[in-house]
Amino acid sequence: MKYLNFLLLLILFCSCGDDNLYDTDFNAGQDFTGSNVRVLSVDSLTIDMSTVKFDSLITSDATRILLGQYTDTVFGKTTASSFFELLPDSYSINNDGIYDSISLFLNYDRYYYNDTLQPFTIQVKELTSRVKPSKGDSFYNTSIIPYQQDNLGQTTFYPKPLGSKDSVEIKLSDSFGEALFDRIQQKKITTADQMREYFKGITLQPGTDDDGAVLGFSTSSGESFMRIYYATHETEEPTVRSLDLHITTGNAPATFFNRITSENEDTPFANLTDQETVLPSGEAGNKSYIQGGTGLTTRIRFPSVKSLYELDGKGTLLSATMKIKPTPDYYDKKMPLRDTLSIYVTDLNNDISGQLTDLSSNTVFAILNRENQEFNQVYYEISLTSYIESILSAEREDQSSLILIPGEYGSRTDRFVLNGQDHEDFGATLEILYSIYDANND
Repeated sequence: MKYLNFLLLLILFCSCGDDNLYDTDFNAGQDFTGSNVRVLSVDSLTIDMSTVKFDSLITSDATRILLGQYTDTVFGKTTASSFFELLPDSYSINNDGIYDSISLFLNYDRYYYNDTLQPFTIQVKELTSRVKPSKGDSFYNTSIIPYQQDNLGQTTFYPKPLGSKDSVEIKLSDSFGEALFDRIQQKKITTADQMREYFKGITLQPGTDDDGAVLGFSTSSGESFMRIYYATHETEEPTVRSLDLHITTGNAPATFFNRITSENEDTPFANLTDQETVLPSGEAGNKSYIQGGTGLTTRIRFPSVKSLYELDGKGTLLSATMKIKPTPDYYDKKMPLRDTLSIYVTDLNNDISGQLTDLSSNTVFAILNRENQEFNQVYYEISLTSYIESILSAEREDQSSLILIPGEYGSRTDRFVLNGQDHEDFGATLEILYSIYDANND
């Protein structure tokens, strides 16, 4: 009878609560079902939200060229540039071939961020050192390779990253193209190593004064490439031929990477000079920050969760759900919110130990709830039942944290501003459903 009364109580409680609460993994045991039970809803536990900045992010595993520059009042100036080598499939040019021209073609991969209505400049510059990491196999968002200041080519245009099937074509220097053509035709370059020795690669740089968007371009060999045009005369009419040089990716050591930097001297997080420094949300207007590519991320800790044990009686966690609202006025159509954010677990030094999963080893995401968007009630919702349970069951003090980052963190510049717990408009909350049961004295 007590078990039936408990089930009725639990069903009534849940039916009156938040419809978006996640399912729980809780299973009632014999001691639980034979006790006097109280089910409590707790949403007043302390949430420690802050902003941290990773020392560096690997960007040589990106699947897109990232290029562009924009400035906003929150994050300062963000700049993305790309560095890579190019190699041909073959080193054969007809002996009677006559050089014509050389161009770089870049095909959109449909990623863009910020204002595409502003003019967009691409500067192509020749590298003076090989695309090879100085240490290890990877490049990072802070990596750089020296390059010539003079342009091999440049173009300014209005980008159309969606709906346009045309590539961006950048006409390159004929003196550069003809010299490269001659060395291949004369068999002075017949291998990849010889090509790398003569032509190290290129960097794509945005215009110095650009303030518009960051765009993504494909790295696929059939979509982005350098093309040398030449003509042969097998017949009376010349035949136009070409030799393509492709971007090399997926190598170890890496031969491609994006550099993503931020000039943020006048921003709240200008003093985040190392990975272990944190900016509490209370010192940043009760807000925390995320920005792809630059290493900024929101860190979350729950220092008072174990205070649940101070409640009288034995307790069992039924569910734990966190809600975080993106700060209004900091997102729009040009800088949209993402439907999901990835969640990782970090240690005391903010080093990542793994992605957050539930008891069934399913990956947990922060999911954007737009159900009441017309009333400006948009928030990220996270099921944290398994994570909170791990904190409660730990014998020692839990030193872990959670961090929120967008997917493809190293190849996007999406940025987010989130309300902290004490924000006057929908502060972040951890909603816990907790059962208290007393020993049966029958």
